[in-house]
Amino acid sequence: MDIHRIKYKNMKSLTHSRVHYLWAINELNEKKGYARAIDIASLLGVSRSAVCIALGHLKSMKLVIEKLPEHTLKLTILGKKQLDNIDNNFMILSRFFKAFLNLDEEIATKQACMIEHLLLEEVAKKINQIIDKPLGSSSEKINNSIVKPGKMYD
Repeated sequence: MDIHRIKYKNMKSLTHSRVHYLWAINELNEKKGYARAIDIASLLGVSRSAVCIALGHLKSMKLVIEKLPEHTLKLTILGKKQLDNIDNNFMILSRFFKAFLNLDEEIATKQACMIEHLLLEEVAKKINQIIDKPLGSSSEKINNSIVKPGKMYD
């Protein structure tokens, strides 16, 4: 059996783990005014070598810059934009999972966190449109289409 994966042009791999590094850099800069590799390692509970590897990827993606000789890290404009998009995706997914799938807060949050970096902008917009429709339109349709136990076929 052949399995084909869709490859998107101009999309470098921003993984779940790398997103956490972006958040850590952003959070440290907001709280302390600077972010160093050792601070990131401490915040995320990972080794300094893991931070160095991740930073290499993030720098090559032009999401992070390192200021020398201090070795402090900042998000680039692209890095901030990417993080804003991911934060937005997280909020959209969380709302959707809670409102339309009736997932509890913890599960909705965990699931949104796992896939927020994968969501294409077009998909995020469509989900947001569904969420923002007034009651009586999409939510009634979705709730009426859910198969309830014992009611598989009418």
